[in-house]
Parts: sequence; structure tokens; C-alpha cells
Amino acid sequence: MRRIFLWVLALLLTLVCVAAFADTEYAFDDVSARLTLADSYIVLTPENLGQHLEFIETLGKTSDGLEADFAERGVLLQAWVADRDACLEVTALQDEDALAWFDTEQQSNKVRNNYRASHLKDQKYKDQGYSIKSADWKKQTNGGRFLRIKYKRTVGETVYWGYAARTIRNGYTFTLDYQVFGRGLRAKDQTALNKVANSVSFTSVLPAPEQSEGLLSFTSVPPAESNTGSFTVEGTCTPEAHLIGVAMRWASSAAPSRFETTAKKSGSFKLPVTLPEEGIWLMTLTVEVGENIIAEEVFEATNYSKTLLPVALDAEIPEVLSGNELELTGKTSKAVTVQCIVTNGTTTYDKTIRTNGTGKFKFKVSTSLEADYDITLVFSKKNYETRRLNYTARRSLTETDIRNQQKAQAIKPAYRTLVSKLDAYTGRIMRYNVYLANIQQIGDEWIVYGALNKSRKDEWLNQIVIVSGENPGFEIGSQHMMYGTCTGSYQVQSEEGDTSYPSFDLLFWE
Repeated sequence: MRRIFLWVLALLLTLVCVAAFADTEYAFDDVSARLTLADSYIVLTPENLGQHLEFIETLGKTSDGLEADFAERGVLLQAWVADRDACLEVTALQDEDALAWFDTEQQSNKVRNNYRASHLKDQKYKDQGYSIKSADWKKQTNGGRFLRIKYKRTVGETVYWGYAARTIRNGYTFTLDYQVFGRGLRAKDQTALNKVANSVSFTSVLPAPEQSEGLLSFTSVPPAESNTGSFTVEGTCTPEAHLIGVAMRWASSAAPSRFETTAKKSGSFKLPVTLPEEGIWLMTLTVEVGENIIAEEVFEATNYSKTLLPVALDAEIPEVLSGNELELTGKTSKAVTVQCIVTNGTTTYDKTIRTNGTGKFKFKVSTSLEADYDITLVFSKKNYETRRLNYTARRSLTETDIRNQQKAQAIKPAYRTLVSKLDAYTGRIMRYNVYLANIQQIGDEWIVYGALNKSRKDEWLNQIVIVSGENPGFEIGSQHMMYGTCTGSYQVQSEEGDTSYPSFDLLFWE
């Protein structure tokens, strides 16, 4: 009987351990992929955002904002570690690479090498803020080859590191992106990514289209504006294919201009174009292999004028601003004077720069105030027509935005410094981890007597007073982070005499 009891006990312990370290499988029907994640992750998907509102708020985001972001970037899920210093993001996109290669497992080693090399040299990744340190193929347990990437990324003033595992299957670029924040990469990050990558499997694999390599992928297309009429169309297609570009001037009976080139053995090509005269031009590109046309492309119109200062913004200026800073970046000609003027009825930003040989420009404008922002960009250069671009954008602050701003402003002087310079600190936002010593209701207000420290004998030390319009609902003796505006001193009368404490109007508890 004792032996049977021990056997049953061991079985129960095994089941408990299995449950404690269980994994959950996630399926993605569009790309026919599956993977498993440890239950220790906090997993956000487009379908479950409403179940994680408190966690999403700790990220400084909203569920509506994340839902829109997920849809725009093809995010299937985000798996956050408990400390929120690392996140595994899974995406599936039908981007240019997916159209060009369709399925990297069904391509030759040479074609896969071209795809790997593109990550190390293509400008599009640099334009997205990536500094890719390495990119190498690794065969995972179930899903085939994944390109394993180590990178550093800069987005505005945010810098983070990451490891990524990427493949193209079923016409989708499928990426596992393990991002870390506020620290450098560690060996365990690579291990965590590898575990998930090894769990990936594709339940069905579509055959690559016979002419999938003929589908065009571009790294440079005809510009919307030009004052030289000369540019280069670049990209990849079927190796050694023949490419024919035809440019036609709008509303003109003149014969079209024809430009031709042959793709290299790697599939890359460069097609130089020089437009013969000023005007609005439409251009098409045809890819031929033998007598067969395997791909065609029609580009947006190009406005060619010798006195025009071309301007291309990196991103459209939104009508609704969502952050505390707006970054205006783009490209024009070299040696152009660019003035940026932004007014919101309270403050005015006015800065002028001169572009160097790259023609790139950048302005960073504070949009922390809730207001309507009038934005003007002025481009000028001798012998060219001055251009003025005008935009209007609205900044509306959510409760989360307001709290984040208050957190950013909050200071935490030492108690002795606070007391000695109390008048100077009046009106400043502060944060303290406070023990609740007592709570009293006086009229419509709640007076919270707090202490920043307590002695071994449970005596309250370094006391403050917090005035709130609501009962905090906390237990006496519990400790909570307080954000409040310093209002000076609070007088407390007693039989022993009057005592003054630093006082605060409560903003919020955290």
C-alpha cells in the first residue's frame, strides 16, 4: 500500500509540474502557421485586447490604438515577459519581399542568399531605423529555414535591440521579433526566440507560382517630383530578364521615350531614366523573358520642372496627433533653405536649416499641449520657385496621455530638501511611495496623512498630507505610489501646538 501511495503521489506531482510549465498553441490561418508559447508570457492578440486593459495601460497605450497598430503592421500577437523589458512580436505581411520570393524554402540557395544580403545593404531597412548587425540562415526544427537577425533600431528618440527570426512562406513575410527595452541583448533572449522558432510549423504549403521570380520588387521608383528629369529605377526580378521602361508625357502627341536594361544573374537591376523635356510624365515597366511578358508595373506620375524644388515627406502629417512630439522628416534638393513654423495659439516653433548634399531635413516639434497645430514648411533656393506647404493637426490628450505627462514631470526631492525649500517647490508635481497613517473626511474632501518612512517600532517618519476628492479606499498601514501637486504647508492643530507638514493635491495613485 505504501508503494502504491508513493507512486500516486509521484504521478500527481508530475501532473502539477506539467501544468505549471504548460505551453499554449496559437494558430494563424492566413499564413497556415502554428507555434507554441509558454504560459508565463502575457499574450496580446487583436481579439483579446479588451481583456488586458490594465496591462495595456502600463505600456502607455490604449486598446484602440493597439488594435489599429496591429492591423496596420500585420501583428498576429505580442508576447510580453512579466517585467515588460522584452516582447516577442509575431507578424505576417504580404509585402514586396513576399511578392518577389513567395516562399524562401522553395527557392535556390542563390536566391536565398540575395534575400539575406538585402537585409544587410538595402536602404529600406536603414530608413526604418534599423542597424542590422548580422543576418544568417538557420534551419529550425519544424518550419524550415529562418533568417536569424540581430539588430539595433532607432525610432525617434527610442532605441531598442532585438533578435528576429524571419522566413517567407505562402506569400507572407513571417517574422518572430524578440525586442528588448531599457537594456542590452542577453544570451537568454536568443534562447527564448529559438524555442519559439523551433515550435513553428506550417500546416500547409502552397506551391510557388511558376513565375514568382518575375514579380517585381523595387528599392527605387520614379519620383513624384524632379527638377533634373534624371533618376534610376532599381529593384529585383527574374535573373537576366529584359526590362523595358516607357515614359509618356501627359497630354502630348510626342512619341514616348524608351529605356532598356537587363537584370543581373542575381536578379537585381538598375534602369537609368532621363526625361527629354519638362512636363507631367507617366512611366510603365515591362519584364520579358524570351518572348513572354512575365510582369508589368505602372508608376505614379512624375512632375518634371527645372524651377521646381522637389519635396518628399517620409510620412504624411496626420490630422490627429497621438504623441508629445512630431517629427517632420523628408528630402528635397541639396543647399535648400527649409523653414518650419508651428503654432498652437500658445507657443510658436520657428526653425530654419539648410540641407546638405543628401537633401534630407528633420524637425522635432513638441506637441504635448492639447491644441490645434498650424504647420508650415517653406522651401527656398536661388533660381527656384519658393514652395510653401501648410498643414493643420489636432492634439487631443487622453487620460493616459495626461498621466504620462504628469509622470514625466514628477520629481522626488529628499524629505529634508522638500521641507527646507517648500515655497520653491509649490506648484511642482511630485511622486512618493507613501505609507497611509490615517484618513479623515472633512466636507467633500479626504485628508490622507501619510509617511515616507517608518521606524522599526512602526513610528511614522517624514510625514506629509494629501488632499483628495475621493476616498482612496486603501488600508491604513499599506504603501502606495502617490502623484500630486505640492501646495505648500498644511497646519495641523493639537493640544501640543500647531504642526506643519508638506501638503499635496492628489493627481492619482499608482
